[in-house]
Amino acid sequence: MTLIEMVITVSVVGFGLFLLVGWTGDMREDARRDLAVRMLAELDRALAKYYRLTGHYPRTSGPNAANWATAALLDYEKTRSTLEAFPPSLWEGPGYKNLIDPWGTRLRYHAEDRVSKLVRANGGRPVFESAGPDRDFGDNDPARIGDNLRSDDPGPDRFRLHDLIQKPLTTETEANVAEED
Repeated sequence: MTLIEMVITVSVVGFGLFLLVGWTGDMREDARRDLAVRMLAELDRALAKYYRLTGHYPRTSGPNAANWATAALLDYEKTRSTLEAFPPSLWEGPGYKNLIDPWGTRLRYHAEDRVSKLVRANGGRPVFESAGPDRDFGDNDPARIGDNLRSDDPGPDRFRLHDLIQKPLTTETEANVAEED
């Protein structure tokens, strides 16, 4: 082989690896996003089931509200299996301690409609929120809110739940939402 042939071969192989690495990174990010959407949808279902069976949502506030809401859902027999089905990578700490999103950020739970615009916009139903790929909720820079995912509307494509989840929301859950409004 001549030097020119070797340079061409190395260039082609390097370009192919460059494309492959970029493609697999995109695939990994899409998988994380889909996992977050599914997790938030399941949390929303668990909240609906909890409300249907108890007559109220877990009411907590403060920086650890998501932990307390998750604990309430885990303590309730009818919603425990939903949370236990989450992959271990979504739990931080020993056992079922802190629920995190696929990017490693702890979730937020908004339960108070007098405090959270998200809850008011959701008809008084609590909302779980993920900071998204940038791991920033946008508290200091509102431009960072754009990639946040929520249990009431988890994606920029608006309500992709029906496309991503194998089991669509039941009519019972939709009836409960209508009753709450």
